Amino acid sequence: MSKAILRYIASLPINLLLVGLAYLLSPFLAAWSMKNGPVLPGRWRWFSTLNADLDGYIPQRVAGFDPSAKGFKLWWQRTRWTWRNPCNGWQSELLGVADIASAFTIKRDIPLDSAFYLKLWLGWNPIKRGGNYYPYMLQIGPKKKR
Repeated sequence: MSKAILRYIASLPINLLLVGLAYLLSPFLAAWSMKNGPVLPGRWRWFSTLNADLDGYIPQRVAGFDPSAKGFKLWWQRTRWTWRNPCNGWQSELLGVADIASAFTIKRDIPLDSAFYLKLWLGWNPIKRGGNYYPYMLQIGPKKKR
């Protein structure tokens, strides 16, 4: 078995723990941001995306997010943003690789029927997403075709 596969398997429990923690902490991180702004401090930011703050849905024009939201609606959007992008910082800075050639990437969209497909992303993303390293990837789930 290659070193990359062994590293991936060894990192899997750490990734699952951190992603679970991100889901649990998201409401509290969003609450903190309501008073202090959308950029989380220090390593707390690693629970969300490195290439955007908690209002990253605004420049990306993500459907379902209101750029003029205030109060509870803004808190809820920031919570959902972290749920949408959990642990990008940890996946890059802790579990990422410096040399993508030493890793592997599997990105597949497997058709399930006429309306859905299975998104399967394993390995390390060959595109850095705001961090110093190529981020660890684990995304498996049904998606609706557009």
